[in-house]
Formats: sequence, C-alpha cells, structure tokens
Amino acid sequence: MKKLLALLLVFMLTFSLAACAKDEPVTETQETTAAPTTEAAKTYTAEEVVQIYEVRKALTLAIDRTLLVEQITRAGQLPATGFVPNGLKDSTGADFRATGGDYGIATDGSAIDEAKQLLADAGFPNGDNFPTITILYNTSEGHKAIAEAIQEMWKQNLNINVEIANQEWAVFQDTRHQGNFQVARAGWIGDYEDPMTFLDLWTSYSGNNDAQWKVKKYDDIIEASKLATGTDRDALLYEAEQMIMDDLIVLPIYYYTHTVAVKEDVKDWYTSTLGHFYFGNVSTPDGTLQWNIGSEPKTIDPALNSAVDGGNLINNTYEGLMRKDDEGIKEAMAESYTISEDGLVYTFTIRDAKWADGQPVKAQDFEYAWKRALDPAVAAEYGFQMFYIKGAQEYYEGTGALEDVMIKALDDKTFEVTLNAPTPYFLDLTTFYTFMPVRQDMVEKDPEGWASNPETAIGNGPFKLSEYKTGDRIVLVPNENYWKADQTKLTQIDAMMIVDQSTALTAYEAGELDIIDSFPVSEIPRLIAEDPTFQIMPYVGTYYYIFNVGIDEMN
Repeated sequence: MKKLLALLLVFMLTFSLAACAKDEPVTETQETTAAPTTEAAKTYTAEEVVQIYEVRKALTLAIDRTLLVEQITRAGQLPATGFVPNGLKDSTGADFRATGGDYGIATDGSAIDEAKQLLADAGFPNGDNFPTITILYNTSEGHKAIAEAIQEMWKQNLNINVEIANQEWAVFQDTRHQGNFQVARAGWIGDYEDPMTFLDLWTSYSGNNDAQWKVKKYDDIIEASKLATGTDRDALLYEAEQMIMDDLIVLPIYYYTHTVAVKEDVKDWYTSTLGHFYFGNVSTPDGTLQWNIGSEPKTIDPALNSAVDGGNLINNTYEGLMRKDDEGIKEAMAESYTISEDGLVYTFTIRDAKWADGQPVKAQDFEYAWKRALDPAVAAEYGFQMFYIKGAQEYYEGTGALEDVMIKALDDKTFEVTLNAPTPYFLDLTTFYTFMPVRQDMVEKDPEGWASNPETAIGNGPFKLSEYKTGDRIVLVPNENYWKADQTKLTQIDAMMIVDQSTALTAYEAGELDIIDSFPVSEIPRLIAEDPTFQIMPYVGTYYYIFNVGIDEMN
C-alpha cells in the first residue's frame, strides 16, 4: 500500500469533474446473466476475459475508492457502491441510494482477499495467464490519474497487467458506442430528478448502453415500472438496479460533485444539480462572458446531443415547453398547460414567442422536433427518453407508424401529448434539450451541419449562435426576438474550448475567463483554502467504468 500511496502523490494531475449504503451484501447464490465460471486451461483474449463474471467482480472489489477520492479527486466526492447516486428519492421520499445499499462493495479496498479468490475461481490464480487488458478514457489529465491509480491497484492487488489508452472526446464516444473496448471510463449526469434517468440507460433500446448488455428481463422491468406507481414502481426500480449490480456491467467509482469558479462580478448565474448552466439573467461589468466549455461538443443539435458540453449551449440558445431555475420548473414556451384527470394527456398552450429570425414559434415546431428525435433514420441516442409517449417506442424501433405517435399540434397554439401511463416527472423531461423545438425548414437546408451554422441554427432561446470556430470557441449573442429579451443583459458569450485544465485555470486567474468548472486536482486544496470564487456544488451523477460484457439476449 505504501507503494500505491507514493504513486498517488505523483498523480496530482489535473482532473475533470464532470463531462458528471446498502446493508445487505450480494449473496453467493446470486443469479446473473453472465457466462459461467471458466476452465483454467483455456487461453483468453482481453475481450473474452472481461465477459467472465468472476473477473468483473474481482476487478470491482480490488479498488480502494476512499483512497481515490481522498488522494486523487479531492473535491468532496463520495465513493460509489451502486449506480444510482445520492440525492434521488423514491415515492416515499427515501433516498434511493441509501435504501438500495452498497451491494457488498467495500469502499476502502478491504475485500482484496475475496477479489483474489474470485480471480482464482475464474481460472487465474495469482493473475497467472491473465491477458493484458486496456482501460480506455477520454483525454483528460484527471481521467488519466484515476486510470493510472486503478492500473496500479489491479497490478498490486491481483497481479495482472493493465494498459491505459486515451482518445479525444468525439472519437472516444464513437469507440465506446461501437463496443471497441474492454474497460472504458464513463460518467452519467441525470437528465431529470428521478432514479429512472440512470436506470433506463441500460435498456436494450437505449442509445447510451455501451456495455453491450441487452437483457430482456431488464427491459421488461423498466417497461413495467413505467406503468406502475408508488411503492410498486419503487420495487421495480430497485430490482432493476439489483440486476445491473448482480451482473456488474458497471464498476462504480464515485459520486460526482460539481466544482465551479465564477468571478465575483458575474451576477445572477445559475446551474442546476444536473449541471445545466443558464445565462439568460447574467450580467457582467462589460456585458461579456468568457466561459470555458472544455472539449469541443460532438454536436449542438438538440436531437443528437448526448453530452453536458453541447447541452449547456443548447440550453442557452433554445427553449422548451418548460424551464428549470432555482425556484423549480416554470412555464417557458408553454404559456400554460392542463393535465387530464387520468394523468395521460398534457395539453400545452404555446405563448406568443418568436424564433431568432422573427418567425413565430408554433406547436408544429415541437411536433416536428419530437418526432424527428424518434425517427429511426435520425438515430437519436436520446430518443428513448420519449418512450413515455404513446406510440413513440414502436415508431423508434420500426414496428409502429408515425401517425400513431401521440404527439400532435392541434393548431398553431395548441400542442397535445398522450402518455402510456402517468409520468410524474414528464414536465421535468420537457426542460431537457432533446425536447427543445427546432425549425424543419432550417434542418432540411443542411441535415448534417445546420446546428453549427449561424445561418441555419435558428433558435428560440435567450441567445443565438453568432460564430462557430472549430477547436477554438463558439460565440453567442443576444436573441433580440426572445420573449424575455428585456431580461437578457449580456452582449456576448465566448464559449472557449480549452481542454487542458491547467491552462484554463491559468486563464481564469489571469482574468481571461469568467467561469470554469474543470480543475487540476493538485490545485483543489489551494482553491478551497484561498479562492472565495471556488465552489463545490451538488451534482446528480456517477463516475464509473463500464465493462464490454457482450451479453445480447435480443439476438
């Protein structure tokens, strides 16, 4: 352990924070969908070995999470022992994580002997004949520091060889989606404040299920939970997480916190516990805001985006039916709404609002945008978020017709949505970027590139796209046609693409940036002690590794 501690002191590298107690242990007779224990005589490839359940559990138990958060990340994170993070409630008001428990995962690495035995049971006593596996992460000194620490823990505790490899963000996302990895870094920030935002990630139809784990029983549980209410729904959601943790498709590492530094003269800024920044009310002395978003977004198309960086830009250039602020969920493009007595039909009245080019925002814009996100040809990763809507899943999966999707513009001002079952957080969902309206005429001018072209990226939010300089910055200016334009005080936002956290912090401390939320780990103790603008805020998210388990019951 001394060797590891010494190594960790060297790992005081930069770290990107985001983009994001069970009392009963898992029993030895747990049922999993993983492959059975293997025979020692066989020679395994790196891809095959992570598909062995005992190997995944050994790797999970051979990590000291407490040491990682205290010596590496050092920003108040909590060691993770399940997938759903702290802060989300079940129907009784109980914290889901506290009730769900720890699944027998010790946070301090005290289960090393059990991990060694599991590896031996899998046919690799003392790590003998274990192939070299690779941890893949997106380029970041922080992710690298964690990977190096885990690499050393697995070597020291299990006597196995591990390589680490990094890729730039967009390439990394594609590699993970395609399943070209053995173990990969991942992080998930909630899209809304309900445990489902973490659990439906692992359905076979989720565009973000990169573990290559497709299990019919799991899909059935999630679908049943969408029709259930109260404690019946709670029981299904707890069962769903139990399946994830029984198969160990994920290796939980820690629960996120959101570290942010904002200059004192930046007034009225807001970020939610889901990490969504909103600048519609912000003011600065000179009217400009220098904001670092880190990596260049893969896309800023509301239907196609699946990351926090792109989502924050969308959140300031588009506006959905509802918007969330520090006071809760409020009407935005919806001037008002009604909900039927059975909780199935939502009818929204669209307010008098305009797009950035002066055209009126219509109910038809929402109908087009939502159905586009469900279009199988568009292949939106977040299309599954609309499966609460009647006919949506069938159309998305190619078994239903577009006309049977219950998303309808009754006229220019009236938008009606019919759900499969009452969904208490449906209004919360409508604040999310996948549910933002887009203009059909703009999309069809350039289906691949419209969202990053100022001439076609016509939004309805407080700001509009002015410039997109690849690899450098995205410039936003006020949308003079926004329905609350009189409240917009900034004259320009420069969203900078500074990937290196040390460079970004230097720019912040030199007065060249106003907002950053990614920091070198080695600097966090100093920032906590000396910088009053540095804050550690709540964040609903989990940092974890995923295994490429290769379980596909659908095919």
